[in-house]
This record gives sequence, C-alpha cells and structure tokens, in this order.
Amino acid sequence: MTRFGSPFGDCHSQSGRALLREQYRSLRDQIPVMYVIMTVNSASLSVATYGTVPPELSVGWPLFLCCATFFRMYVWLRRRRLPEPAPADIQRALRTTFFVAMLLAIGFAGWGLALFPVANLVQRTCIAVFIFTAAISCCFCLQTFPLTARALLLVGAGPVIVRMLLAGDLFLSGLGFNLLFLSLLVHRTLKINHAGFTEMLSSRAKLVEESDRARLAERRAHRLAYHDALTDLPNRRALSENLEQIIAARGEHAGAALLIVDLDRFKQVNDVHGHLVGDELLRKVSARLRDIVEPSAEAFRLGGDEFAVLSLLDPLSGQSPSALARRIVEAMETPFEDPELVLHVGASVGISLFPLHADDRETLMRKADIALYDAKLAGRGTYRMFEAQMEDVLRHRSAIESSLREDVKRGAMTASLQPIVDLGNREVVGYELLARWCRDGALHVGPDQFIPIAEECGLMNDIMLDLLAQACCNGRAVTGGKPIAINISPVQLKDPMLAERILSVLDGCSYPPHLLGIEVTENALVADSFSARRTLESLKARGMQIALDDFGTGYSSLRHLHLLPFDKLKIDRSFILAMEEDDEALTIVKSIINLGASMGLCVVAEGVEHEAVARRLQMLGCAQAQGHYFGRPVPAMCDCTGRASAA
Repeated sequence: MTRFGSPFGDCHSQSGRALLREQYRSLRDQIPVMYVIMTVNSASLSVATYGTVPPELSVGWPLFLCCATFFRMYVWLRRRRLPEPAPADIQRALRTTFFVAMLLAIGFAGWGLALFPVANLVQRTCIAVFIFTAAISCCFCLQTFPLTARALLLVGAGPVIVRMLLAGDLFLSGLGFNLLFLSLLVHRTLKINHAGFTEMLSSRAKLVEESDRARLAERRAHRLAYHDALTDLPNRRALSENLEQIIAARGEHAGAALLIVDLDRFKQVNDVHGHLVGDELLRKVSARLRDIVEPSAEAFRLGGDEFAVLSLLDPLSGQSPSALARRIVEAMETPFEDPELVLHVGASVGISLFPLHADDRETLMRKADIALYDAKLAGRGTYRMFEAQMEDVLRHRSAIESSLREDVKRGAMTASLQPIVDLGNREVVGYELLARWCRDGALHVGPDQFIPIAEECGLMNDIMLDLLAQACCNGRAVTGGKPIAINISPVQLKDPMLAERILSVLDGCSYPPHLLGIEVTENALVADSFSARRTLESLKARGMQIALDDFGTGYSSLRHLHLLPFDKLKIDRSFILAMEEDDEALTIVKSIINLGASMGLCVVAEGVEHEAVARRLQMLGCAQAQGHYFGRPVPAMCDCTGRASAA
C-alpha cells in the first residue's frame, strides 16, 4: 500500500518499489502460462459443447475470448525482451492487468452462465469443471498479485458456483458445495502464499541491506586503513603496498621514482595561526599536489607536513623525476590564499629511483629521505636526487650529533670572547660571545658545522646558557666589566621561557643585565615575528641592548626596524670583506651606515681584517667594528668549582 492506500503497490518507499519489481518479474513469467491455460480450457469446453448448443456459444464466444488471451499473451511475452520498467510504469502495468483480468473473468463467467440453460447434465458438469479449473489455475499464476487473484476467483468462478448451487439438482448442488469449499481453501492458500512471498522479500531485503552494510563497512575500513582522513590522499601504508607491487612487477616497466616532499616553514603556520589553519593548508597542499602529478604518478601523505609522490618512469613521456620535483617546488612557492589570510610556505624534495638506487622498499624510502635532508641543508626550497656521497655526509653528521650530545651533557663546550672596538679611538667597548667545541685543547668541529646540528637537535638553549654562564663568571676578569653580546638562533626565539632562562643565569652569576647584549638575525624574525618581538621586548625591558645581526643578507625588511626595539645594526662580514674590490658591496655598506644614522642606531661592521678597511669604515661613519684585525676570540673557561679563570 502506498501513502494514498493504492491497491496496486507503493512506488514511493524502497520496500514498496522492491515488491513491485518482484511482482512484475513473477507476472512476466506466469501470465503467459495463465493465458495458455485459459485458451486450452476455452477450447476444451468449446469441443465438449459443440453440436449441442448454438454455434455462437460453442464457437463464436470462445473464439473471441481466445483472441483476447492471445493478444495479452503477446503483450507479456514482448515484455520479457524489454528492460525492466520504472516502478511507476510497473504500477500502471499492474493496474491494466487487473482490469483486463476482470473483463476476461466476466467474459468466461458470462459464457458459462449462457451455456448452462442449453446444456445437458454432463455438459453442465464440464462447464463447472473447466471454468473452475481455469479460475484456480489463473489464481495460482497470479498469487504474487493477490488482489487480482482473489477478484478473478470471485468474478470468474463465483457466478458458476452460485448457479450450480441453485440448479435444483442434487448432483450439481453437491458439486457446487465442493467447489465453494475448494474456493475458500484456494483463497486461504493465496493469503498464506502471499504472506510468505512478502516475508521472503523482506528477508532478502534485510540480507541485501546487511550485505551492503558489511561491504560499506569493509570499504570504509579499507579507506581508513589506506587513506589519510584529513587530506583524502593515500597514506604511508598505501605507499608501501604500491612500492611492493612495483618491485614485485620488475621488468614490466622502466622503473619508478619516489619523491619525498617536506613543507618548509609549516610549523610556523601552526604556531602562529593555529592547527585549524594548518589543517586547511595541508588540504590545499594536497589538492595542489593532485593537480601537479601526471597520470602515471600518485600523491601520498606520509604524516605531519610530509608527502610523497610515486611516479612510474616512462622514457617515451619525456618527463623526468627532476622536472616533476621542480614543478612541485615551484608550485609550493606560490602563496596559499583565502579571503582572510595569505600563507607562504615552500617545499624541499628528495628523490630516489627504483631500481637504480635501491631494489627494496625500505632502502628506497631511506635514500629518498637522505636526498631530502640534503635538500634541506642546501637552504630549503629545492630538490636533490640521491647520490652515494650523501650517505657519507649523513653518517658524518650523525657522528657529530652523537659526540655533540655527549659533550654538551658533560659541559665540554667552551666560550670565546671576540672584542668589539670603537672605530674612533680604537678602544674595546665590548665582546661577542662565540661557541667553540674543543677536545684536547684543539678545535674539534667548527661552529659552522655544529651550530646547525645543535639547532635541529634542540641543544642550542643548553649550549647558549652554559656558555653564557661561563662568560658571566669570567666577565669581569676577562672583559674588564665591558658588555658581552650573545647570539640567539631562530629556534631559541620560539621558546616563550627564553627571557626567564637568560635572566636566571644572570641572577645566578650576579651579572648586571645592562651589560648583556642580544644579537638576532633577520631570518629569526621572519620565522616567528610575534614570538621574537615578545621575547626581545622582555629582554629590552631588563636593560639589555638588542642588535640586528647579519643585516643585508636576509629579508632586509625595514618593518622589523620599526616594530622591534633594536639598538644596533651589524653589517654582515661578506660585505665588509668585499667592499674594497666590489663597488656594489661598498654601496650596500654605505646604505646600511646611513640607514643606521638616520634611525639613531649604532652600526657595527663584522669581519674587519685590515687597517685600510677600518679607516674606510670610520670615514663612512661606522661607529664600531670587530674582526681579526682588532683581535681574535679569547677563550674564557671555568674550573670545576665554577670560579672564573682566563686562558
């Protein structure tokens, strides 16, 4: 039943549509059989009454009925070859079937009643048997459509049964009673069969639903297992299985390239803007990767801000792994924009090739990671193809890191102090604190090597605070009470407790804060300007001077000079070393000195190694300078008791 109570089925609900389809399929198979039965019974009754009743009753009427049944048989046989119609069309077909069946049932019943008065006893019995047999047979053919079956039984067999009951003949009346009881039994059977039919459909629908639910759950579980929930990219497990398949199918293709992609400056986005913005950025990066990779490649998310691209090598395509890596790097350099925010990140890419670099999954991924690390060392925003010597570099770095951790733990790093002089009177006005890593009295590893490693390993705070304690303990003995300047790395500036840690060291050494200077680079400010400003303002409030180090080599943003509390500008040594021979370098030096003067900032030149350079800087108006010409770094050490001593 539909929501309007339609007896011809419900095409609005899912269960109703399923019932309609099953009814149609059953009728499509059974109705032609039903019409054959009606035709055979009509012909049999026609033969039984031929010659004893008027020809219009024995021949004309059954011939008309047979033509009608033949036509309907053709209609339903044709439907077997056609696609299954829509539920609404099925509903219309059932409605038509009902009315046609009623007309034919009336026709057969009317024929039987018309024959009854002119037939003899035997013929009357044949009329009852043939018509009732046809009605029952048709009912069972229509049992999936109970409305029509019951109506056909009532309209087709009912009048004949009533006529026999009222015939006044004991034999015919007894036969009529038997046919009546048989009709009731058929009616009950039809009811039970239809209930079983609908229950079967319901059970089958539940099984299908459970099966679909199980398949959906399986697909969902598979997707969760092999896809990243945030970006909808295949995950690390999917990459591993794809690599295994490619390795197992060696010889079927030229090989494959594995590209490991790591975002640059992504942590800054999370720290400054929050994880929701970071997640949205990862989704945009994923979409951009999908657009970049060619059909023979696939992008994956490995976790965090790390992605991968697996590309089959096709010599005929003309597309090289390096070209793909270059497109990825260039695409990630394009800002990610939305209505309220513009984010600048970048990407570094490491590449390894199968089978050239490795013939197993783990080694292939490890070598891509090694190439990625080399790209990071090269300054980020670039790509590197794996080379054998990269492993040597990595092993060397690992050895340095292990030794560095050990020596930092036992306090083996030493502080050195390089003098800073006033170019006017050539007097020492302060010192810069420099880190030295020495073993057995000799330089073990240069700061250009171990400082980046210390920053990556999170050791810079420990090193800086230890060296600061050494310098403060020896401050008065070595520096004569003159100020000391320390360098703060970008990593350290992100530490919200940095100011408190520095002040704690000063308090422990009874060292005046106004005798300590802080030097930061432009890169540190760009990495996280909010954290940098908060930390520097806190230190400035305690009387410390703030210097912008290596000015001219970074972003050179004048905005930083206005927003942050700087007291000094330090010109990078590369410009000082080149200014005597390079007019462009000289111009940059002049510009920085003039900029400092206009903003009331003290300008310090680094890397002065000759008197001529010192005189030129003095003439240009530079206030202070440092370099080997004025003095090399002087070691400052503390004995095991913490008392100051100079070496």
